[in-house]
Amino acid sequence: MKIFRLLLAGALLGSAGAAQDASPVAPPPEELSAADRLEALDEEQVQSAIEALRQRHLEASTLDEAAVRRATLRGLLSALSPGAELAGEREAPAPDSPFRSEVLDDRTGYLRLGTLRTENLVQLDAALQKFRDGKIPAIIIDLRATPASRDFELAAQVAGRFAAKDTVLFTLGDAEAGGRNFNAAGSAGFRGVLAVVVDGDTSGAAEVLAAALRQHARAMIVGAPTAGRAVEFAEVDLGDGHRLRFAAAEVEVPGAPAVYPRGLQPDVAVAQDRATRDELLAAAQEKGAAPYVFEAERAQMNEAALVAGTNPEIGGEENAPAGLIDLPLQRALDLVTAIRLFRKQD
Repeated sequence: MKIFRLLLAGALLGSAGAAQDASPVAPPPEELSAADRLEALDEEQVQSAIEALRQRHLEASTLDEAAVRRATLRGLLSALSPGAELAGEREAPAPDSPFRSEVLDDRTGYLRLGTLRTENLVQLDAALQKFRDGKIPAIIIDLRATPASRDFELAAQVAGRFAAKDTVLFTLGDAEAGGRNFNAAGSAGFRGVLAVVVDGDTSGAAEVLAAALRQHARAMIVGAPTAGRAVEFAEVDLGDGHRLRFAAAEVEVPGAPAVYPRGLQPDVAVAQDRATRDELLAAAQEKGAAPYVFEAERAQMNEAALVAGTNPEIGGEENAPAGLIDLPLQRALDLVTAIRLFRKQD
């Protein structure tokens, strides 16, 4: 039945010459939206509508079998997004993103995981040990600089640093039908307050990691909804450099809402445009994240500076440019600070 509805949607898209927004809109009680009306049609009604379009529409001459099939594929890709797409030649690997760690406000550890790879996992362990030695009670994990990947094994290894041994962190495919469980292999290396920063480009293994940390390590998620691509993709070579990529198995975190296809929804929503985010991440990699979190007052000219022959209003390379503040990271820091203080008083 759904295929017939998609066929009708595809035919409408083909005759209009452009894709339509399939997002449902809440109608007045006495009316049905176009989407609701389409869902209400039975198989015979769908077929009748398609035939009417092909025979009597003003552009009926363009709706031959090839056009209808193309429109059907367009409708299917639209309806199944982000779980289906057409792609060209295999994309080049994403540029490597380095690991970074530091301590914010003397009480909060900051971890930018970067690319999910073994080398960064080694650096993660070293940073966690440093935080334990310094008795750091809270950690923020930043996944905004983690490129999309399907390395669910490494995602499980990271999540296992924060979850009890043998915990089923997530599953790939239906576990009862032979799917694979990803378990925490060792004891949790950190049991304090945890927050994870994500955005709309957090995809695949990274968003699965964030979901697992929320479910198994009580992490709070800060930022924007993730990409909703927590799936294992399969590919079909269509020839001439064209490929069909589609979701073949879903990754699920036991007891947690599905990540595919809507994405992981943050506990604290904080929007920041992509250009500002990229500028912040690049600057923080060089100077650290702290200057872009704390809004310190700009130094002013004073008598001491005049005597010393210096001008504090000029320079200050360690300070963030005016107005350049990492809002999601700032909110994450506020959140873990509040939780830490609340737990201390509890």
